[in-house]
Formats: sequence, C-alpha cells, structure tokens
Amino acid sequence: MRGYMGAMQPDGGMPELLKRQIDRLETAIDLSTDWLEIQYLMVELDQLKALYEDAESEAA
Repeated sequence: MRGYMGAMQPDGGMPELLKRQIDRLETAIDLSTDWLEIQYLMVELDQLKALYEDAESEAA
C-alpha cells in the first residue's frame, strides 16, 4: 500500500491528503445527527488516523 500511495503523491503529499480527509471526517461527525452514521464515520476516522501516524513515522 505504501508504494502505491507513495507513487500517487509527491514528497510529503500523502500526510497532507490524509490530514484533510481526517478534518473532513471530524466535521461530518460533528454535523451528523444519525447515531449509526456517526459510528461508521468514527471507525473510518480511526483508520485514517492510523494511516496518518504510519505515514508520519515513515517520513521521520
């Protein structure tokens, strides 16, 4: 996965993309009134945060 995604983004682009996706998910969670949708979005958010942390640790 790292090689495929890394090839798609220029230097440092992947963490920025993930950060924007995380911000959008957090906003969607804040605006949602549907409990089930919030649960789904929170799981997706956790997965993206894990990817973001992995990308940051690999960059270091």
